[in-house]
Order: sequence, then C-alpha cells, then structure tokens
Amino acid sequence: MRRIIGFKGKSKSRIVATAAVTVAALVATIGLGTSTSSAAFKTADANTGKLVYWFWGESDIPGSTAWMQDAIKRYQAIHKGLTIELVPQNSDTLQGAFETTAQSKSGPDIAMQWATLPVLTPVWRGQVASLKGLVPPAEMANWLNTSENVSGGESWAMPLYLLGQPFVWNKALFKKAGLDPNKGPKTWKEFLATCAALKKAGITPVVVGDKDGFFGSWFQGTIGTQNLNSVKELQDVYAGKAKFTDSKYSDYLTKLAELKAKGYINSDVTSIDLTQGWQAFAQKKGAMTWTTDGNVATWIKAGMGADLGVQSVPKVGTGKLASFYTATQSISAYITSWSKNKQAAANFLVWLHQPENVKSWYTTTGSFPADKRFSASLIKDPVMKALYKLNTQPNQLWAQNYAPPQVDSQGLQPAAQGVLAGTSTAKQAAAAIQKAIDAWRTQQPKDLAAYKKWAGV
Repeated sequence: MRRIIGFKGKSKSRIVATAAVTVAALVATIGLGTSTSSAAFKTADANTGKLVYWFWGESDIPGSTAWMQDAIKRYQAIHKGLTIELVPQNSDTLQGAFETTAQSKSGPDIAMQWATLPVLTPVWRGQVASLKGLVPPAEMANWLNTSENVSGGESWAMPLYLLGQPFVWNKALFKKAGLDPNKGPKTWKEFLATCAALKKAGITPVVVGDKDGFFGSWFQGTIGTQNLNSVKELQDVYAGKAKFTDSKYSDYLTKLAELKAKGYINSDVTSIDLTQGWQAFAQKKGAMTWTTDGNVATWIKAGMGADLGVQSVPKVGTGKLASFYTATQSISAYITSWSKNKQAAANFLVWLHQPENVKSWYTTTGSFPADKRFSASLIKDPVMKALYKLNTQPNQLWAQNYAPPQVDSQGLQPAAQGVLAGTSTAKQAAAAIQKAIDAWRTQQPKDLAAYKKWAGV
C-alpha cells in the first residue's frame, strides 16, 4: 500500500530545482540526512517567504482548524522567515473554489480536496505539483492510504488523517424502544425492524441532514455498492461500460425511498445539512445516524460515550463489496503547480507528519492520524478502539471518491435529495444520475480519457 518515490534538491529561498544542487546541499537545506524530527528543521532554515494554505477538515474533525492554526504558529517559530496563511474552506464550495482559482493559476500554495477523484482530477488538468523531488521516499513510506491518490505511478497528495463512516446508534433510545442497546442491526431486514420498533416508541429512527447533498453520496457509498463485486465495477459505470440505471447500481435509491415512505427518517432531512443532522443526533432527536470518527470523538468528550454503539452499516447486498468498510484518508493536501515555494510547502507537509505532531493531532482532536508511526496504545476509549479496528481492517472503500466530482455534485447528490424531498422516484433519480454521467463524459473528454487510463478500462 506504499508508493516509494525519489526526490531532488532545491535552492535556499525560492524553489528552483537545478542540476547544480548537490545531495549535501539538500541535507543541509531541509535536514533530511539523519533525522526528520522538528529539531532537524531548526538547524538549517532555508524556508522563507509566504505560503497560502487552503484548509478543510472541521466538518470531519471538529477542532482540526484550531489544531492546524497552532501547528502553523509552532512551525513559524522554527522558520522565522516563513509566513503561512491558513484559509479555512467551506464544504459546499471546496471543489468549486479551487476550480475557479486554478483557471488563473492563482490562489493557494497548498490546497486540499477529498481523496482520489477530487484530487486526481486537478492532477490530470496539470494543477498539482508532483511530490517527486519534494518529499523523501523514506518519509512518504510512513504515510497511510497514499494509494488512494496514485496516478501515473506516483502519489500526488499527503494524507492527514484516517476517516471511517460508522453507523451509530443511541443505546438509551434503543433501550427505551425495547431493543437490545448493545446490538445494532446487521441486515437490512433487521434495520427495518429496528426502525419500526423505534417509530412505535415515538422515536425518530434515523436522523441525518441532506440540505447540502452529501448524505446522498454517503448512502450510495455505504448501501449502493453492496451488490458490486469489485471497485472496477464502480469505475465501469463512470467510464461508460455500465449503466447506473442497472439495479445493482441504483437499488440503494429504492431503499432510500423506502425509509422516506415509512417515516423512518427525520421529516426535515432536506432542510438541515449534514452537520446539523449530527447535532440533532447528539440532541437525541433520532436514534441512528451515519457519521464520522471525529464526530464520535467529540460526542465522547461531551460525555455521550456510554450511550454510543458503533459498527459498519447493515448488510444489504450480496456482492463482495458488501463486506467492505467505508473508510478513507479523507481530505488530502497537495501542492499547486503554480506555487513559487513548492519545497517550502513540502517541508511543512513533512513536518506535520513528525511523531510529536502525529501524537498531538490525536490527543487534541481524537482523530486517527494517517501515519504508521501513530501508536494505537494511545487509544483508551473502547468506542474509539472499535472505530480504529474498523478503519484499519483489510477491506476499505470510500465509493464517493471514485465518482467524478461533476457527477457527484450534479448527479449523486441532487438525485438523492429529490428522493428524500418526495419530488422524485427512485427510478427517476437513477435516470438523473445516468444523465449526469453522460453529461460529464461529453463535456469533459480529457478528464474522461484520463479516468479511463487511470481505471484501466
């Protein structure tokens, strides 16, 4: 799962790779000969100027922005000639804002996108700098899940943390409905029976928010892939070798419509966003939800740990992917192709992964770092231990990452919103997603060609 790549040198202030730079100069410049600790970065400070970092993470990991702001202060204390401007990004404009700024090759030196297609699409458009020559292979070998951002034989972005998508329930509400609080539903049949019992007890079975559309993609990723036998089948539907209207791809929309029709999902689902849905769960306005590790960690800190049950989603399909857990490195940081300080940017990303920062990230946010140097012995809470086990099991897939961003935003998300709003049938929603796929294939021929080459179809 690791991609080992080489590296070159740089000049002292601006990043201009030349053949005149010697190995000795490289070691002196970024301190990578014998150690990559923060002490090594202090010895020969060649990082000057300014970096602009477009950061996203708060929705996944509450507290992550504050942690990054503090990390930047510590790094600037080491490199007094360097300034890093942190610009937090919103979920609903994350992709669009970068697409806009990339057209004029301006904006951030470091940007972030969700793993795989959201990262690789700008890679294919020439908007991302290669990490070859910027990050030492020995360092990158410590980063987890780098394979999610591999294209053309190299990995293009830095993972910051692991992110699982657990199915969570409130044990107290289960008990109130006469259900076993320590046992979550394992199959769709059990899930529907659980929903019925909760509704009978006057409890909203499932509470989520889909005003921003993200839950629709999540439901497709956790439920909609369970009839597939491989990731290739998922890639085939976007590459044009299969139709999304085929039931093995679109049956999840029927399941979503079923939840809506039976009153098993909160009535304001399309009026609140994903984060508001999680807040509603924390307020006991619903018994079950889909969430992230970071939110679970926050709820535990708030004293909810004893009432939380966590597991993978109920099994619906019969395909091999039904046994996969939804996990990813989530958001990935990459260096823009137009940055004038590429090596300084790379040095900062490397520094973020040093052991003291890896430990600090976990102890501050409760989120699992995407670095093999992280010690699982630091995890004390039994719920978080269960999540870490899920996140590190062999079979992992975050299906949303494989959808072209345009298809996700114009197909998967609004189609599910229509089903939840009652303005679209499952069949109509599937057709709308297929239409979005066809539009992407027609409107973005270069991206399609790159996608096919990457997917091997």
